Amino acid sequence: MPSPTRGFAPPPEVTGYFDGKTNRPAFSWADVWAEEHAYRFTVAKATELDLLNAFRRTISQALSEGQGIESWRPLIQAELTKLGWWGPRLVMDPTGQDDPVRVDFSSPRRLKTIFWSNVNSARSAGQWERAQRSKKFLPFALYVATTSSDPRPEHLALVGTILPVDHPFWKTYWPPNGWGCKCQVRMISAREAERLIGTTRIVGRNPDGSNITIEYRDTAPDLGPPVDVINRRTGERSSIPAGIDPGWHTNPGLARASTLIANLEAQLAEAAPVDANRVLTELWADPYLRLAPLLPEKVWLPAGHNPALAAELGAVSPVISITSETIADRITRHKMDVTAFALLPQILTEGAILPDIAGDSRVRTVLHRIGRTIWRSFVAVSANGYLRANSLHQKGESELRKQITRAGLGWPWD
Repeated sequence: MPSPTRGFAPPPEVTGYFDGKTNRPAFSWADVWAEEHAYRFTVAKATELDLLNAFRRTISQALSEGQGIESWRPLIQAELTKLGWWGPRLVMDPTGQDDPVRVDFSSPRRLKTIFWSNVNSARSAGQWERAQRSKKFLPFALYVATTSSDPRPEHLALVGTILPVDHPFWKTYWPPNGWGCKCQVRMISAREAERLIGTTRIVGRNPDGSNITIEYRDTAPDLGPPVDVINRRTGERSSIPAGIDPGWHTNPGLARASTLIANLEAQLAEAAPVDANRVLTELWADPYLRLAPLLPEKVWLPAGHNPALAAELGAVSPVISITSETIADRITRHKMDVTAFALLPQILTEGAILPDIAGDSRVRTVLHRIGRTIWRSFVAVSANGYLRANSLHQKGESELRKQITRAGLGWPWD
């Protein structure tokens, strides 16, 4: 029997988004809400870790091989059969909030929901990352017609919307926008946007025979007021934009870039140096963190962990942060590759600490040699007591020696 044909491998940012998640066993889909989906992998009613791992491992394999649900189904069937989960089983709610329910993971409808909700979110996040990297040349996103044979009227009303990639509209309406949503966006140039805006096109026919016409416009359609929703499992109140299913009101890629940062500061402040350095190194290896300098909002990024430096400067936390603006400046004005900033955790943790060359008592110079390259960063303590790295440079040894000698300081590698 011939082996299955391997599909087209997806871009690395798609698999990176999915594989970068951590497991979150859950009884209900509402246990993992909105932005949390950007960094948690969950399957409703998969309350056992072995079961959740089976779903994650097989979906990851299908994603990396560019395969669809028909290729994934035998993979998950084999895994669930081995675990005794292929067929109806009674599942208990670990929290005790809900009564036990009978679940059948072999149900075609359930498998379809599990597979496509994860795959479509990963593809969406990957597309958003590529859009951020290419927005200099393709600055606009166009909401295109869905491939569904029975499109939702509210989603069809979004088709033809043309707005800049960083427009607030895309924070919530970047598809998918609900369970089973097949909507998509396409990145276009300013010239194409100008050509399309104000024109109309027939894309199909309604059941009554009338034409389905879309209008290309540079304003967001008015679908009505947002809907207030209370998550019955967590009690969290959310304002859901009209036309979007609750829980799907975030942009997967943007949420990943934001939540990676927001969930680390408190953990790092209490972590042992070896653990903090490992977490930071893994964090900077995530491609979505490296998008932060491209975002319009200013973002503080955790970049190092140094208790000795915190004690020397009287800081309230050993966590050292750097702004996305600083990184963007180094990238645009000084032509530095963003991947260089992945070295910051090592530089700020292992580097030699010297007084500030200019004599500022609130600033320290951090030097670290990696191979033949010497890296320099300046770390200051802010008015409210936090450590901030405000630069990163590659320095030649001869020039740096002269600067340090003129300042009356010793060379750290003598």
